[in-house]
Amino acid sequence: MKAIIFWRLLVVALMIAIWQGLSGPVFDSFWVSRPSLIAEWLWKSIVSGTLGADLLITAKETVYGYLIGAVGGLALAFLLAQSERVAVVLRPFILAIYGIPRIALAPLFVLWFGIALSSKIMMAAMVTLLLVFFNTYEGIRSADLQLKSVALVLGASRWQLFRSVTLPNASPWILAGLRIAIPQALVGAVVAEFIASTGGIGYLIMDTTSTLDSAGTMAGILVLMIVVLLLGTILDRVEGRILRWRPEEKKDKTT
Repeated sequence: MKAIIFWRLLVVALMIAIWQGLSGPVFDSFWVSRPSLIAEWLWKSIVSGTLGADLLITAKETVYGYLIGAVGGLALAFLLAQSERVAVVLRPFILAIYGIPRIALAPLFVLWFGIALSSKIMMAAMVTLLLVFFNTYEGIRSADLQLKSVALVLGASRWQLFRSVTLPNASPWILAGLRIAIPQALVGAVVAEFIASTGGIGYLIMDTTSTLDSAGTMAGILVLMIVVLLLGTILDRVEGRILRWRPEEKKDKTT
């Protein structure tokens, strides 16, 4: 693990060095900025507190929206999984909603919920709900029918069947959906911030872009990347603890 971290840091350092060296002689730094200017911009924003305030706004929108969407997606998937007929009827409508581009829905959410945090939270929640729902539903459907049959023959109740067969089989699908939904929830919140907002990283990016401040724009994008990596790392740790019973998971982590 330490070797992997070392090589990742080496790749990052190499990319920064190449970017710094090519910005100016090869690429116009006015458009792509350079790492030294971005670091200077970040430091000034951290000291002044503006970056922290914007980051806090986006973090609230993402986390609240993610939690609402995750709970809603899990609940909807488990409910529809109890009735195949209802699931077949509603599935096309859910797919149609999921297929609508986020940027097309953002103005509606801003119109319905205003330019405050509510519209960004609901946008992040909707994106998360759909992703978690589809993964969870497919995971439940993929549960081994033979194991279910054996459990029923042995006299398992509906709750015992769910706890001992369905949930363990569906857990990798559920956790995959929860992991994928993290960056998408952030995307939903930021897209809504692009449309109308008074703060947040999305607002910061739009504001610096409108003033042709490439260092500020690049800094905002960098902050978003760091947030996604941190959230993904946290969920990976949680997944590792939950899936400790899976031998293949342990094997994968040692290779």
